[in-house]
Amino acid sequence: MVADQYAKPEEVKEEDGEINPPLFQEVLETGVPGFDELLFTGGIPKGNTVLLAGGAGTGKSTFCRQICNNLASKGKQCMYVSFEESIPRIIMSMHSFGWDAQRYIKEGKLLIQKVDPLDVLRMKFGSISGSGSATEITAKIQPLIIPRGFNPEVIVVDSLSAVIAATVSREKNYRIYLHQLFSFFEESGATSFLITETDQMPVKYSSSGIEEFLADGIIVMYNVQKGTVRENAIEVLKMRYAKHQKKIVYFEITDKGIVVHPERQVSLD
Repeated sequence: MVADQYAKPEEVKEEDGEINPPLFQEVLETGVPGFDELLFTGGIPKGNTVLLAGGAGTGKSTFCRQICNNLASKGKQCMYVSFEESIPRIIMSMHSFGWDAQRYIKEGKLLIQKVDPLDVLRMKFGSISGSGSATEITAKIQPLIIPRGFNPEVIVVDSLSAVIAATVSREKNYRIYLHQLFSFFEESGATSFLITETDQMPVKYSSSGIEEFLADGIIVMYNVQKGTVRENAIEVLKMRYAKHQKKIVYFEITDKGIVVHPERQVSLD
């Protein structure tokens, strides 16, 4: 599958085949203190699908939940799909930072779904082993369900790693699901964040490598050991349609959430 198949509708192709970004690109301000400063556009281009990669405990889920809280507080709708953590635990986690998840859920601004990846794969492929006409079935079933009347500006998937862990026939089922998922995000128009687990100091940012190719953006979160202590760090590795600072910077997790310090660089050595 070639990259042109994932071009945005508003993109224009020059005669040499190169894809140019749209002339007027709206951006999504995450509201995470200091993060949007890493992007010269002041935010993530709306409609982008962003891979959020990092090791365990680096703050990936917190980062996404903070974005959902910030947008919901401004009246925007957000959808958080969890393949692992229960809804009560997610709400409790958000409350620990002072984010009123229950209020936003009642107001219809935040939708949290708990989905069993095994159920998703059974529904889409008929069996976990991938027997049957997978292509035929996937053409009829969406990879995620958005309730009628709910129009999220942001969709979070936490995490892709849980889906691939549930897939026995990885080369077949996971790749089909992945292509369907990215197509679904493009059609939805939402800005999407897909969490993926990596090593603490990753050289690879996804399980199959396909995710990195399909994603419009890649944000990497690190937990860097410095002697006897560890430092949190973040970088925008890739962001289609947006120039960004090419450096790894420090962030802290406070009692109110993540705060990024763009002026403080972190070495991975």
